[in-house]
Amino acid sequence: MLLLAAVAAAVVAVLIGATPHSPGQTSIALWKCKEYHDAALFWAKLRGEPPARLSEMEVPLDPGELPFIEQVDDPWGNPYLLERAGTDVRIRCIGPDGQVHTKDDIVYPEERR
Repeated sequence: MLLLAAVAAAVVAVLIGATPHSPGQTSIALWKCKEYHDAALFWAKLRGEPPARLSEMEVPLDPGELPFIEQVDDPWGNPYLLERAGTDVRIRCIGPDGQVHTKDDIVYPEERR
């Protein structure tokens, strides 16, 4: 009976266009947001200001070194976004809907409301 309910819920989600948003995917996305946030803050200490975008950190700090970060897509295949306001940095995962600034976004640190 439980299996039938799970299958029915998945079918309804597909029919109404909802994208699965499992706790595991959310945890991975939040972990990556925190990782990129910490990297951006460390980058700022080394360079005097935060990067303008994540791709700026995909280079070695010194010739012959490994890249500072290796950027990967979120669990739904979307790039993570770095948002800056002065020296404040926020990392955004746009979530399963692939749209920026919607209810399913995962942001670190959390946005103040």
